[in-house]
Amino acid sequence: MSDGLAQFVLSFADEELVLDRRDVDVEARGNLMAFGFAPESFDVRPVGRALVAVGERLRARFGDAAGPVTFYAWYDEQAGQLRCSVASVEPDDLPFGSCFRAVDDPAPVLALMAADVQPGLVPWGDLREVSAEEAAGPDEQVEYSFPVFAVKLTR
Repeated sequence: MSDGLAQFVLSFADEELVLDRRDVDVEARGNLMAFGFAPESFDVRPVGRALVAVGERLRARFGDAAGPVTFYAWYDEQAGQLRCSVASVEPDDLPFGSCFRAVDDPAPVLALMAADVQPGLVPWGDLREVSAEEAAGPDEQVEYSFPVFAVKLTR
């Protein structure tokens, strides 16, 4: 199954990708591809190699583009999907509404996938009731950052 997933990931490099610096959010959504996976047969090695190869192929394709262009991939835990996109930004400026950390190796992203035995599902046991005080907001800000494999494509 992971070899099949790796082939799907590799196909991202051949997609028609649009760069539109005027609206990076629209650009990133338009270039988005999402891949589901079967956790029981998931192997990080071929998928990791595929992500690195996509970055290399896209760098050859977009290396001379004006301004920054970045290929990036992350694991969307809520959807249970590996997601890839391209945007006209630096790796540290990717269009996420939450905290992320750009990494130059796909291993941290794929480790999240490998640890997810029920992609896209939250077990009832992991849920808890929220008190009125908690619902009003925490006293201290808790920030969770997730890894995003990011490859700058331009020089």
